[in-house]
Amino acid sequence: MNKNKIETIRPGMTLYDLNKQYMKNQKPMTHLEIAAKQLKLEDWFNMALDGYAMLLSNERHDYTVFHLYESQNENPCAIAASECIGCCTDRGQLISIDQNDDKNWEFWIRIDGKDYMYMLFPCDSFVIEC
Repeated sequence: MNKNKIETIRPGMTLYDLNKQYMKNQKPMTHLEIAAKQLKLEDWFNMALDGYAMLLSNERHDYTVFHLYESQNENPCAIAASECIGCCTDRGQLISIDQNDDKNWEFWIRIDGKDYMYMLFPCDSFVIEC
């Protein structure tokens, strides 16, 4: 069987299920591939955000919020991109990083042999500052 093909499409499978099945045949990203994506993430943090972004895995109930511009960092977007990659690699192996549109990024991370999707997106509207 070709390893790049999805094994079986069953009734009731979601797009997430299909993507998860596809990812289990993918190799982890190389350091060079991750570094290239990190530069694109830095641009995204600079252009798409007012101040807050969330990295979320609904399946794992795992949430991380990034707050840019809180302190006097010289380059908060570079730090945010680096921290985002670090959050992912601390959890497991990065399998894929793709920008879905101008606002959302999709990360696939292999954790203890299982693949999970994390989304990175702006979440300024989630925060009420008083």
